[in-house]
Amino acid sequence: MKRNADGVLSPFYDAKTLLKNIPQLETVADITVIEVANVDSSNVDPVLWEKLAKTICEQYEKYDGFIVTHGTDTMAYTASAVSFALKNINKSVVFTGAQKPLEAVPSDAVNNLINATILASSYQLGVCILFGPKILRGVRATKVSESDLDAFDSPMAPPLGTISLEPIISTQTNNKGNLECISSFDPNVIVLKVTPGLPVEYLDHVIASDYHGIILEAFGAGNIPTTLVPFLHKARVKGMPVVILSQCKRGITQMQLYAVGQHALEAGAIPGGDMTVEAATTKLMWILSQTRDINTIKKMFQTNIVGEVTIYGK
Repeated sequence: MKRNADGVLSPFYDAKTLLKNIPQLETVADITVIEVANVDSSNVDPVLWEKLAKTICEQYEKYDGFIVTHGTDTMAYTASAVSFALKNINKSVVFTGAQKPLEAVPSDAVNNLINATILASSYQLGVCILFGPKILRGVRATKVSESDLDAFDSPMAPPLGTISLEPIISTQTNNKGNLECISSFDPNVIVLKVTPGLPVEYLDHVIASDYHGIILEAFGAGNIPTTLVPFLHKARVKGMPVVILSQCKRGITQMQLYAVGQHALEAGAIPGGDMTVEAATTKLMWILSQTRDINTIKKMFQTNIVGEVTIYGK
């Protein structure tokens, strides 16, 4: 990003310009530039996820690792999507970015890019996010601050490592088999937050629309008002998956604990366990691009595919 004539930040730097502005990168690794897109991350969508994943697959054998420079707003969504798209990955795909533009003094862009280059060239971490001192599994990360230089966290899973004087890595990938690229996503998924008094008629309109899947961020352990249970029955009749997440950042769906949660389970809701909303959303889009059979969707969603869930919940 760079401030334009109006004084607001907009995409400006291409990857080659980044290299020229951070010459230290060339001392860490031999770098090739491929520009997949140059957009504000608010404009990144499933079409670009697919293009990015395919680009990595096509170039996979040529490089020791990959760096994806990405805006912070949707970085966790893209990292999650690429995690699902790249099966059996045994190299590093390191997402990084900055809170302050490169032209600012000081900017966190320089250290983040240098550390991302070290990780991508020297370790096998799979798809991850490097930001500030943290190295996080891409499919477990979420953005927690719009301005802190330590902008991302992994609320329900330990980090892959940390940046100190040198990277301190706690775990690396050990995937077997050849890389598989399953990179399609169905964008017809909507995420809704349950609020007190949410009219069931509103959700009925969602069912009647062209959406193929719904994610509800529910209260506490996955509880929803009893008034919304008829909506779940209607969704089940239509064959539309409804995933339940907890609104709590460190929440787990334990829907059998309370009668209101148990009623939702009996009506066909799919518990999301301890997944982030980014992981659950991209996972559902990824599954829906492969099947519309509700039983297969439920089975795939409740399977740990790339480390996106530790505690499944019920």
